[in-house]
Amino acid sequence: MKEKFKASSIRDFFQKYPAMIGVIVVALLIIIVYVVYQIRYNRQNEQQQERYEELNKTAWITDMSKVTETEQTTPEELEKAYREANEEKMEQFLASCTDRETFEKYLNSGPDFEAYRAVNSDVVGYILIPDTRIDYPVLRDVLQRDYYLKRNLDGSSGYPGSIFMENINSPDFDDPVTILYGHNMKNHTMFAQVHDFHNNAQFREAHKYIYTYEKDSVNLYEVVACTSYSDVHLLADNFVKDGSGEFVYTESHADDPVRMWDSLKDYGDGKAYFAEEPLTEEDKCIVLSTCGSGRVRVVVVAKLLFTHWH
Repeated sequence: MKEKFKASSIRDFFQKYPAMIGVIVVALLIIIVYVVYQIRYNRQNEQQQERYEELNKTAWITDMSKVTETEQTTPEELEKAYREANEEKMEQFLASCTDRETFEKYLNSGPDFEAYRAVNSDVVGYILIPDTRIDYPVLRDVLQRDYYLKRNLDGSSGYPGSIFMENINSPDFDDPVTILYGHNMKNHTMFAQVHDFHNNAQFREAHKYIYTYEKDSVNLYEVVACTSYSDVHLLADNFVKDGSGEFVYTESHADDPVRMWDSLKDYGDGKAYFAEEPLTEEDKCIVLSTCGSGRVRVVVVAKLLFTHWH
């Protein structure tokens, strides 16, 4: 009798509120679509991460001195002096550090760019922060700055996307400020750990050195700032409006690191970290940028210490 009463009550309720049926059906459909999306999202991310890790196992050269002479360029006198000055900086750094063997391991090894470029010719470099998940090739599309935002290493669309360089930047990491982007993935892959630099001083201190690789060289950077920032372009002063009202990039400037440093400090993030010595016009730096909440970015700024050629 009770069950009959319940069934009748439910029937009466829906007859009284017919729109409720539609609301419930729509809600169920939304839940089903969301669950399916999450399953596909997580699986796609896992597959792409596995791809990166598989390549990393086979495409890493532990002794870069074995790279053939024909793959290296002959520097002019000015370039030769520049390289010698960098090698001297490296020797001074290694002489002062307590873990020389570890630094030498990363300075004298590197990715096999032929293996990565066989998958995608847009690979221009590689970024590695030891003992973190940040261990990826860097891609750059010449025409579209955010082309790899939702495209993977193999060119497929979707997440997790790729670590990619601003297309206004020189692909050889030679600009005063080079900006790299990556998603803030929930499973802590890509650039999710940029947030750890911002939120955790111990993590930042333990992982303050960043390596970027090119075909015949490796750059060593030291983290000098971590902060949140608005979604205003970090090099906004280098853009002007053209005749059609579109913003176009002009050129890089020697004082870009100084202006960027001042803009980041002026933003006023109470949790931010800034080294005591600010960036100067003589410095070169990279910026790791990922999304925060809303229209806020979280960035890590690292200053170039030296470049080592193989």
